[in-house]
Amino acid sequence: MMERLDKKDWKCYLMKKVDATQGALTKLIFIYTIPLILTTMLQSLFDLADKAVLGNMAGTTAVASIAATTTVSSLIINGAVGLSSGTSIVLARFVGQKNEEKIRKTIDTSILTSLFVGLLVALAGILLAPYFLTVTDCPAECYNGALIYMRILMAAAPVTLLYNYGSAILRTLGDSQRPLVYIIIAGLVNVGLNVILCLILPQKVVAVAVATVASKLISAVLVLRRLCRLEDSARVDVKRLCFDLHSLASIFRFGIPASISQLVLPLGNLQITTAINSYGADALAGHSASISVESISYAITVGFANAALTFMGQNIGASHGKRVRKTFWLCLIYCAAIAGSTGVLSYLTGELWLGIIVGRSSAEAIRYGMARMFYVALFMVIHAVNSILISAMKAFGYPMLTSMTNVVMTLGFRIVWMQLIYPLYPKFVTIMQCYTVSWALNFLFYILFTAIVYRRYVKTGACKDIR
Repeated sequence: MMERLDKKDWKCYLMKKVDATQGALTKLIFIYTIPLILTTMLQSLFDLADKAVLGNMAGTTAVASIAATTTVSSLIINGAVGLSSGTSIVLARFVGQKNEEKIRKTIDTSILTSLFVGLLVALAGILLAPYFLTVTDCPAECYNGALIYMRILMAAAPVTLLYNYGSAILRTLGDSQRPLVYIIIAGLVNVGLNVILCLILPQKVVAVAVATVASKLISAVLVLRRLCRLEDSARVDVKRLCFDLHSLASIFRFGIPASISQLVLPLGNLQITTAINSYGADALAGHSASISVESISYAITVGFANAALTFMGQNIGASHGKRVRKTFWLCLIYCAAIAGSTGVLSYLTGELWLGIIVGRSSAEAIRYGMARMFYVALFMVIHAVNSILISAMKAFGYPMLTSMTNVVMTLGFRIVWMQLIYPLYPKFVTIMQCYTVSWALNFLFYILFTAIVYRRYVKTGACKDIR
């Protein structure tokens, strides 16, 4: 008979860190990945709740005001958040090697870097917000709301980055469950404040922005609190944080390519956003709503991509070649199958979800949303495979190869498409086709680079060293 577990035992079981270097891989991957998927899904659901509250209490224009800031905000925030990939890559190796001194230095340096970079991002975002909104041809009826929303959001960049870097550290240490708990807490606060502030404040966009910032602050505090309570060499002592230049160099060495990749996506989307804006508020609202519907598939790819990076990185550090290879194939197969199927399902039920977000009476917005989903959701399997290939290259220590491919295909190709192809066929669907084609081209190069590096590792066990 199974021994009865008390509350303390259950807590220890549920919050146990995953050791990627030993145990049944399939079981461990899912234990690690499911909380990550749920975390990303909940973030998207809470974002959807923002739009739903705003759409029902203020209308399509208010939703479009927030949507108009998405690409611009991503351009500024994602580049900084991308550096946290450097932390994940470096830290995973040291965790696998069980190098306590380097683990401590990497974590301390990452925390300080997140705060410093966050301050720079906040300053840049506040000052450049009008310029970016003008460049992207933000619809006139959305401009004032978009400007206020973006500036409030950018002011909170330090806490946003602190949460992202801190949660990246926890995930790399094998703890993917606590970030999920923190997101649930922060998300519930966000939804509650959304409703309350939208009832109190006359400017609904401001209400949503303040609620969002409050939730980010709560999640950042919870992550930092957990890091300060760790019992091993990874514990953060706020009074004795040490900034190590060698650790910073390693983080930047592997983080900058990932940061470039994060920057490329919104940069490549600038012209796309500008073109979408030209179709008016309905197109902008429908396009934004479809992204929310597709978020489940994106969450699955994020979860398995993080698992691939953490598990492969730790096992490379521990010199467990067989587990490295098995992790790669398991994550690739599961991610492609599950994310691809979910993408198809989201398209088949798309009209229902779009109607909930933008309102069933917004037929034009729903039509635009379905047009996007036909070319994006149905081809999500390509994006899923690409995500695993990118994570594998990061784990092997070669993020620059995929980053440069991303620059050429996502930035260069999309600019060429919008400059040459779109003028020949100036339709909304032509814009959407750009996503599918660029994903396919990226895949061709990613699979080539990964095959070369993977084959070399299988034959010789060689990959880029991290010191």
